Amino acid sequence: MGTAEECHIARDKIAENLPNEIVTHIFQYLALRDRLAAAQVCRRWHAVACDHRLSADEVMFFHDNLSQYLPVLQRSSRAFSHFVFKEMELGDKLLDFWDRFCPSLRSLRIQACNLSEKTLVDVLSRCPRLQRLQLSGCRELLMSGRVLESQDDVALLRDTLAELRELSLDSNRYLSDALFNRFVAIAPALEGLSLAGCPVSFHVGLCKRFYPHTDARPLASESLLTFDNVLRLVAARAGLVRRLDLGHTLLDNVALERLCRVPGLRLEALRACNCEQVNNAAVMALVELQPGLARLDLSRCSRVTDHALLAVCARMHALVSLNLRCCGGVTNLGVAQLSRLVSLEELDLSQCRLLTGEGVARALCPAMNTRLRELRLTGLELDEATACLLAESLPALTLLDLGFCFNAVTDRSLQAVCRHQRRLRTLVLAECNKVTDAGLTGMGVGEPAQPSEPAQPSEDVRVRLLSVRNGERLADPFHKISLRSKAEQEIVDDAKLKTLVSEVCEQQYVRTDDSLANLAGLRHLNLCGCNRITDVSLKHAFSFLELRHINLSKCHQVTETGMRSLAANNPSIEELIMNNCYVSDEAMICFVRHSPRLRHLELQHCEELTDAVLDALGESCGCLKHLDVSYCGKMSPEAAERLRARLPGLSLVRAASLHVQAAGWDFIPPPPPTPLSGLRRLFRR
Repeated sequence: MGTAEECHIARDKIAENLPNEIVTHIFQYLALRDRLAAAQVCRRWHAVACDHRLSADEVMFFHDNLSQYLPVLQRSSRAFSHFVFKEMELGDKLLDFWDRFCPSLRSLRIQACNLSEKTLVDVLSRCPRLQRLQLSGCRELLMSGRVLESQDDVALLRDTLAELRELSLDSNRYLSDALFNRFVAIAPALEGLSLAGCPVSFHVGLCKRFYPHTDARPLASESLLTFDNVLRLVAARAGLVRRLDLGHTLLDNVALERLCRVPGLRLEALRACNCEQVNNAAVMALVELQPGLARLDLSRCSRVTDHALLAVCARMHALVSLNLRCCGGVTNLGVAQLSRLVSLEELDLSQCRLLTGEGVARALCPAMNTRLRELRLTGLELDEATACLLAESLPALTLLDLGFCFNAVTDRSLQAVCRHQRRLRTLVLAECNKVTDAGLTGMGVGEPAQPSEPAQPSEDVRVRLLSVRNGERLADPFHKISLRSKAEQEIVDDAKLKTLVSEVCEQQYVRTDDSLANLAGLRHLNLCGCNRITDVSLKHAFSFLELRHINLSKCHQVTETGMRSLAANNPSIEELIMNNCYVSDEAMICFVRHSPRLRHLELQHCEELTDAVLDALGESCGCLKHLDVSYCGKMSPEAAERLRARLPGLSLVRAASLHVQAAGWDFIPPPPPTPLSGLRRLFRR
């Protein structure tokens, strides 16, 4: 027996003899899809994968129809703890389902569903371990105003939901003071409350109209939701309430200051997204009265300026997350003080149009920062030097968003990111069209990798590498003077660059530390609009075992060769977005046949694709749940229907504007006839 075979058998025996506790611990590091695949290896691993400790964070999402999943769920021996229902009818036919899963339920989200008042009480009365409840956009439930009308129901649910900590009633236009009071009454241990998008009335005169007697309020209004009523209940629970979400409401500085002055209230998180009435005075009052905030969201608050940000940086030293997206009044002066927030882990400065690279560098790069985990800088006026400095100074980032930073993201800055950001899980470079194959493959920077000792390139290739590295145009030895236009010259240069990078990659003159492949743990990658990327990058730089979501929209130079390499080297892809691409049938068929885990696919405006792609999806992608083939002119509605019939789990097929190829309909319909009144005016002229 050979040595290699003996080692293989020894490894198999070790795997078989591992205790279940160790296998369970190993499975905790696997993603959900990986655990599902491992559960099919043997019965023992299947039993381990069903351990409740592994499924504690799994969320069951149902959209539009539940009947096809009921038999499978009823036979399952697993106990699921989190359910989401969207745009469904939840009636009495699901009583067995509720009896089966409600006792172990920890979170329940009901979004835009049709259910009666009695059904809601029956469901909640079966959930003694529920910790989070979200009722979003439930118009039919709240329209009558009779939900939880019975005091007996309220008392029953108050005793049952003793562990309920989070209550979200966002986007409910029929929510009133009376309904709000009833929902709060069934949550005696409430810590987090969300009223985002609800019609909360902050106007004092309107409140006085419905509550003329301020001393006593015997009955809550059944037609209006007032901030005074919300504030009164928050004051009654001041010792417990820690998180509030009043985003997308008319929250103003007076209301926010009144909220902050509630005796005993110690907020940890406040979300005031898109509250355009919030200004500097409100933020300064918040800083003075609630300095212990850990999470603050002021995105799209256009009246917030540097004065408010300076106050935040001076007092809120415990801040962990700060969102200032689309705060147009914030400039370099205020952002420069962000370095004082030593506990900051998440920062969003996207679309703050007055910020420049100088302010961002002073804020985030005065020294090495190992705490910041997520950074979003979409649409800022940054430069290449700032992007390189950010990559060097923030080594602990797991999310980096530099989308629409046209001047900052170049080959050089991208290679700096690949060299220093080893922990990145999400990278967004949308519309950064200066990125080329040279940056993604890491060619032209430094010396060849020492361990492998690849062959040295020729002197001519070395000169051209240095030209690419320095950003110079590739020289043409035969034509000293070019009569091409600027656009034509760019096309010629891109073609030469593709040839050069391919040649260098084949010679293995690539330093992996500067290649995108260095980000071994990457899971989400957005390269939408990076139209200078070709098959060379997909072949030599895209190799990620954990990559699940990738966006290659408007990458017009990707062909069958690149798609074949993408599928072969990235086995975990679940979501692919390739809108507005010139990809062919052969390329997509090759990809889908090697991507059995594919669940989400978008191919809008891919005009070269035909019904053959839909047939290949039906044969190879049994896990597909979402498909968008809008404006694919060579696909027929009949093929889309065949795919839907073949994949009953396909919840959505958007087939808008598909070309109709049925007999007698393969023509452009004529315009509608001109009205008689229009003809009369035409003849009069």
